[in-house]
Amino acid sequence: MGTTVFPAFRTTDAEATTTLLVTLGFGERLTVRDEDDPRQVVHAEYALGDRGGIMFGSVRHDGSALDSVGGSTVYVVVDSEREVDRLYQEIKDLGHAIVNPVATQPHGGRAFDFRDHDGNSWGVGSYRGA
Repeated sequence: MGTTVFPAFRTTDAEATTTLLVTLGFGERLTVRDEDDPRQVVHAEYALGDRGGIMFGSVRHDGSALDSVGGSTVYVVVDSEREVDRLYQEIKDLGHAIVNPVATQPHGGRAFDFRDHDGNSWGVGSYRGA
């Protein structure tokens, strides 16, 4: 198996995070909930395709370096410019703050940027890199 990257972050609202990830095309691999409070996610993994994905958990208020919210940045590559345009409308409909509206990029592809409910920065685009 080759190298892969799993961005990881904490969330204040696991259900909103799950809705966002599913909207962006991620599929649930694993979700472990707190036995005493099932609304709290101890660890979740959502896949995007065969080799990448995101891990997240609920804020625990334990003072650890991993327990802050709002500082993550993620770029999600989708299959087509049409998919970028479709997701732009869906993300707007979910109420996320659009930072940069959908546009054709000078380096190729189409993309847009938004912030989620925790203040994380997300980019969605069709550019796969050089």
